[in-house]
Amino acid sequence: MEKIRFIHCADLHLDSPFKGLQHLPAELFARIQNSTFAAFEKLVQAAIHEQVDFMVISGDLFDEEDRSIRAQARLLNQFNLLHKNEIPVYIIHGNHDYLGGFRLRLDMPDNIHVFSDETEVKELNTKYGAVVKITGFSYGTRHIRDRRISEYPKQLEADYVIGLLHGSEGSVHSEHESYAPFSISELKEKNYHYWALGHIHQRQILNSEPPIVYPGNIQGRHRKETGEKGCYLVELDKHDAFLTFIPTQEIIWGEVEVSLDGFERFGEIYQHIKRAAEEYETQCDCLLQIHVRDVSGLSPDILAAIENGDLLQALQADSAAGETVKWIHSIKSAPPETDIDSKDPFIKDVLHTITNMDADDGRKALAELIEHPGLYRFMDPLEEEEMSDLVQEAVELILHPPRVQ
Repeated sequence: MEKIRFIHCADLHLDSPFKGLQHLPAELFARIQNSTFAAFEKLVQAAIHEQVDFMVISGDLFDEEDRSIRAQARLLNQFNLLHKNEIPVYIIHGNHDYLGGFRLRLDMPDNIHVFSDETEVKELNTKYGAVVKITGFSYGTRHIRDRRISEYPKQLEADYVIGLLHGSEGSVHSEHESYAPFSISELKEKNYHYWALGHIHQRQILNSEPPIVYPGNIQGRHRKETGEKGCYLVELDKHDAFLTFIPTQEIIWGEVEVSLDGFERFGEIYQHIKRAAEEYETQCDCLLQIHVRDVSGLSPDILAAIENGDLLQALQADSAAGETVKWIHSIKSAPPETDIDSKDPFIKDVLHTITNMDADDGRKALAELIEHPGLYRFMDPLEEEEMSDLVQEAVELILHPPRVQ
């Protein structure tokens, strides 16, 4: 049996607007706005360099259902490069770029194979004679809560069978928002050689035999999506699977922890944090969140400078936007430990309600703000990770209200 080599990527989120970052220096913001396209271009170059048999994209090519012509044109250019190098591409659409959304479509080359909203099987014969069957479906609507895994056929006759699925492991009754939920055992029952997953932006290998893999997204889009992002080069033969991670990110989101124990003067703290940021190892532009700890010995004035953003502004003013940039986008101080059980019963009830909210509950609570006619066009749709951030920030504000000057 001939081995096969392919690229597995997902969650490209091309044309992400990065609306919350317009305050950055213009040159850096321009790089960030271009970052998802630049990451995809690196991915395509990797596919060409590695001379892969094909590429699979497991959902969310675009950030939203309303794909801009600019985004489609840049995507078309890359697909034409793959076509020129005889690399077919197999695509499922996810919850962000579902098929039912508004689209002004450009014609794609004939190496592009898009799955419909029905579960279907596509066959590929590689140039070396291997027969590959790829099965999957595209989202027809934004929300799919059904266990569509039941529709995937078993025991397909082919040298290799690959499943594409944009969804989340677990139950629709879990505390987090679930899309096309599945269990690892359900995937293993299908007897496929590889499961190419999408939807979860954190790189994960859920199972090794057969490989059940989330490659993560190709470019981090906010502070929770830290570290290297990219795709997998997958090699399958009769006996084994070999996965090689290929980084593609143009911008890295990072975190740096800094102890302020023993520091007293503002200038010392400023230099200490600046050095810590400069020592963060990366070969590309990065956006850093600084976590300061051991702050109990600091004076009220310095604590206020951390909380009100004065320290952050001073550090940002000293950052160049020329060559490789290490831009500090926020400074967070670790709050002191709090015994929630010692709080007032009303506060305990509020905290209990907030911490047990799921993403849909959060959107309902914020609906009046999000849907306000004067505000909605300036706001991105809130994702599950962002709702989690809002919940955590609300809890911290209740437990540790800001100091009043």
